Amino acid sequence: MARPRQFDADEVLDKATGVFWAKGYEGAHLSDLLQATGLSKSSLYETFGSKRELYLASLDRYNEQVAAKTASGLIAKRDCPREGIAEVFDAFIDNITGRDPTRGCFINNSAGETSPTDDKATARLTRGREYLEDAFYEAVVRGQQMDRINRVKDPRALARFLASSLHGLLVTGKSNPGRKVLRDIADTSLSILD
Repeated sequence: MARPRQFDADEVLDKATGVFWAKGYEGAHLSDLLQATGLSKSSLYETFGSKRELYLASLDRYNEQVAAKTASGLIAKRDCPREGIAEVFDAFIDNITGRDPTRGCFINNSAGETSPTDDKATARLTRGREYLEDAFYEAVVRGQQMDRINRVKDPRALARFLASSLHGLLVTGKSNPGRKVLRDIADTSLSILD
């Protein structure tokens, strides 16, 4: 008879995500993951199957808990969707300049080391980027309905541009975390809404 788990799987995934985020998939050794999660090797393998499956589960957890909620939550704080979009850029700039900028974005970092032939990881990374794009798309559509965002421009194209710009801002912030540089990127990106 199997013993009941003595740990919270979501908490383990959050800790494993931190390791993968900081070290990448290849750089995250099993010993790093065991130390961070407090699991034994047998518990990790019994629960998650392998380091790779733990990584994929970490990407899923990040997408569900962070990627799906961050931008939409920040946008929802504002009555005007355009201001909400600006709030997303402001929050990310504050995050980059207020912590270790070399940490970057978990999705971007993971995409940088994932082979395009890795269908499982690529699908998860794509989904993480889609959450951001979808949050911007919904905000753009509402902003256009309110005449606060240019109605002539295609809302999906605007959302893709904004998401791409934000990802670029996050990458830039890893090597050049100066607020002025990041603010220039954000302001220029937001001007597309005019």
